[in-house]
Amino acid sequence: METEVKRQPQRDGDRLSLDVLSAVMEKAGYDDATEFTTCLYDVIDPDALDSLFHRQTKGGRVEFVLDGYEVRVHSNGLVEVTEEN
Repeated sequence: METEVKRQPQRDGDRLSLDVLSAVMEKAGYDDATEFTTCLYDVIDPDALDSLFHRQTKGGRVEFVLDGYEVRVHSNGLVEVTEEN
């Protein structure tokens, strides 16, 4: 059975890209961000991700793979991480 990490944004204005990194670190068991084998910027532009969703956004999601984990970021700020199939 796949374990899934779900992470809600801590507060408005937080960077969604940092929530993604934190969720993948939690799922992977990383103690430090230097343990990533792939840079987030090589997969998706962090600034674009941060500006993609805002309070007025109704629906939508973006999906990508980072360090062997499938990442789904929803318009409400929810970040889901599962092992890549």
